[in-house]
Amino acid sequence: MQAQKEGRENALFVIMHNKTLEGIATSLPKNQEELLGIKGMGKRKVQKYGAEILAIVQVFAEGGLQEGAEQAFLISPEKIEKKVTKNKKKEKVYSVSRFLNLINKTLTDKTATVKGEVSSANLKGHLYFSLKDEKDESLLNCFMWSSDYLMAGLELKEGMEIKVHGYPEVYKKSGRLTFRVDAMELASDEGALKKAYDELKNKLEKEGLFALERKRKLPKYPVKIGLITSRDGAVINDFLNNIGRFGYQIIFHDSRVEGVMAVRDLIQAVHYFKKRKVDLLVMIRGGGSLESLQAFNNEALIREVIDLPMPVICGIGHDKDEPLLALVADRAVSTPSIVAREINYSWERALDKIRTDQINIERVFERYLRIAQEKIECGMLCCKGQYEEALNQTNAVLQKFGKNIMSLEYVIKNIKSVLDLAPKTIINKQAREIRNLEKKISEYNKLINYQDPKRQLKLGYSLTRIKGKVVRSGRQVSQGDKLEVEFFDSKVVTEVRKVLIKK
Repeated sequence: MQAQKEGRENALFVIMHNKTLEGIATSLPKNQEELLGIKGMGKRKVQKYGAEILAIVQVFAEGGLQEGAEQAFLISPEKIEKKVTKNKKKEKVYSVSRFLNLINKTLTDKTATVKGEVSSANLKGHLYFSLKDEKDESLLNCFMWSSDYLMAGLELKEGMEIKVHGYPEVYKKSGRLTFRVDAMELASDEGALKKAYDELKNKLEKEGLFALERKRKLPKYPVKIGLITSRDGAVINDFLNNIGRFGYQIIFHDSRVEGVMAVRDLIQAVHYFKKRKVDLLVMIRGGGSLESLQAFNNEALIREVIDLPMPVICGIGHDKDEPLLALVADRAVSTPSIVAREINYSWERALDKIRTDQINIERVFERYLRIAQEKIECGMLCCKGQYEEALNQTNAVLQKFGKNIMSLEYVIKNIKSVLDLAPKTIINKQAREIRNLEKKISEYNKLINYQDPKRQLKLGYSLTRIKGKVVRSGRQVSQGDKLEVEFFDSKVVTEVRKVLIKK
């Protein structure tokens, strides 16, 4: 039909390539927007031939695919003309406002990162600026909310090269295309980045934010630990593989740590932990160039971290890198593995002290047990000696009896007398010795029990220490010291308010 109108044979195949025709036959577009998406179909072709092509496609679709693509163009001109007229009647008409709403709804999903040179910048409540392409002077109008601009931590100047992230939008009142920016960062060479780094470093240093006296000590025995890093990086595994098994509760917040959107992610993560009770916040990432670490040199992020209620430890970059966030953090080390070891340190020292105290207690107990055993053995030796002495005396009496056997009568009387008295004497003497021995054993038991430290505690005494050292005099104590007072069944930690020394 179109060939007849233009007086050209096979006009359709001259106007469009075979691949374009194949694309139409395969995708079966339903409207001009879908037709524009086919390679080889420009705006002019759609305007000139779009209605006829859509009519052919619709007739072909109604006839079924079983006819084959080669049959699509064998339809009568009258039938196509009827479809074209019908389609033109059905074409939807939009108001300007609704059409622009449709465009903006589609453009919202077209987020992108754009690099260019700032050609103008005007902060009137919110930021209006333009980006220029240095190659062909192409210009992109941009808009950014003031809150997002403050978060970016940049002071825009003409000629500055930056990267912005956002999406395009048509401003309905002027019909002007604007790029709605939600994040930005410097995209210049190392020299420009170093200059911006040094300027911010000097500013923060003058405010005293790097001073050691403003930095907080890490908690001695942290349990709840907040962790900010990327779940896709290797550093999270380095940290988790080196953190000890001391019952930590690790609360993880995923965040980008590089790129235009990293600052927004990191600030959101910091806000998340600001509302939660954690003992310590950890921020880690691997090493990189000055450009890749830009997010950690952002003033807005740095001030958010300073305002946190809990101490912050950073493991960002390596020894040669020095992000500004690491300089203001309460503790900064070179790698995530070292961060884990820093957290473990106090727990490992406590575990070592428990093991040392256990060994010392065992040694003291063994020493007292050995002393008691020696005293018992000594008592048994004394008892044996006295028994042998009594036995010797009996033998002496018997020997004397043998010598005086000739004086039988005298001897018998003496022997009878001796024999009458000897058993009683021996028994009485042994009984006395046994009683003495039992008395000594009882005294030794009392001495052992008396020297038992737990007995002293049961009697109402207590043992006072300062930082693990025993206090023997009030002169060792100062106001404000924390005392550990050990009783028989408990321990009390108290603070000294006043020290009174007896004169």
